[in-house]
Amino acid sequence: MGVKVDLRVLELLASRVCHDLISPIGAVGNGLELLEDADDEMGADALKLSMNCVRRASALLEFFRMAYGAAGSDSGLRWETAKGLAEGLIEGPKTTLLWAAPPAGLNVPAMAPKLGLNLTLLATEMLPRGGEIAVGLQGAGNRLVVSALATGRDARLPEEVAAAIAAPAEPPPPLTARTVHGFFAARLADAAGGRLEAAAQPAGVRLVVSIPMA
Repeated sequence: MGVKVDLRVLELLASRVCHDLISPIGAVGNGLELLEDADDEMGADALKLSMNCVRRASALLEFFRMAYGAAGSDSGLRWETAKGLAEGLIEGPKTTLLWAAPPAGLNVPAMAPKLGLNLTLLATEMLPRGGEIAVGLQGAGNRLVVSALATGRDARLPEEVAAAIAAPAEPPPPLTARTVHGFFAARLADAAGGRLEAAAQPAGVRLVVSIPMA
């Protein structure tokens, strides 16, 4: 299934990816500069920093390749593989990811893992102080429900993000690098035969997409 988006949407998505990659890649450069004049102890620390940042940048690149690229739309991306990619996105002690295994015997459509990745990324934007993101699958008749629940201190659904999610595909609404992902995730849900719904709850924010089982 293709996802048709405006050129401006693609530009903003590219800006989002570059923004997230600048920090770890820049840190690699800083670490390599330190290595030039460092003694053995400082050199070991600089090398460790550089290696950690390389791993971080690699994890982000693989995540975005599957979340935004064509590779994540075919049957080659499994739900279990997507879990590892989502874990690579969420780094540090502030946020915890709970990625539920699908119920036994459940037929998981090819687009479900890609939707799971996009809901995970969207959920991180609801947690300014960190918290917990619970991603899961559930069968409902002949449809599959992909969901993400973001809970934590000051968890909220920003009005501009909610507006981007609810906006029609054509004409595309005014977007920023902060809101473009919500709009893209909604278009992805459309392409999979569903609709992305976002709702604030007492404990946090719930994101849900219901798509055909087959």
